[in-house]
Amino acid sequence: MRTPAATVDTLVFDLFGVLISFDNELVYARLAAHCESPKQALTRLTGLMARTEIITGQRTLVEIHQELVDTHGMTLGFSAFQSAWLEPYHGPMLGMPDLVADLSARYRLVLLSNIDGYYWPVVRGSQPELEHFEAQFLSFELGLAKPDAEIFRQVCERSQTRPERCYFVDDTRANVDAALALGFRTHWFRGLTGLIADLGALGLV
Repeated sequence: MRTPAATVDTLVFDLFGVLISFDNELVYARLAAHCESPKQALTRLTGLMARTEIITGQRTLVEIHQELVDTHGMTLGFSAFQSAWLEPYHGPMLGMPDLVADLSARYRLVLLSNIDGYYWPVVRGSQPELEHFEAQFLSFELGLAKPDAEIFRQVCERSQTRPERCYFVDDTRANVDAALALGFRTHWFRGLTGLIADLGALGLV
């Protein structure tokens, strides 16, 4: 049995794959359909939305659009491209809104997400459970992205807490390992049932 986490006061949640479900492939398919060689473009576009320079705000949508025009012969004009980028590709994670509401009554909740500044308003406007979060640390605003250790240090510094007082939940193993190395208590999210069980084992619920 794991050691109880009596000193934990801050729960840090990832967004995509934890608080909400998502499918980036929907976006890649939308874009690839308008490229010179859709099949080849679909393969090469995989991972586009998670590129560090995009989620840290170093590249604009105008620049990304031009890259796809130059590299893949994309025929979409910028307005149509922007609409395809912003069309929702996420949905609610079953059971998470209720869990978040319950936890917010006992802990400080913090969001830590790798996300671009263009899609963030789409998510924010569709997920009322985000209102339970005291702070939202977003990669495009910080200019940093997980698993960079500095982004976790920023969370602690700005939240005026210490790693050992934080419980971090993420569905990407590299991010979990990075937080663990800094002293965070962590959970590798594979589903709601496992998270609730881990919270219970630590005496957090």
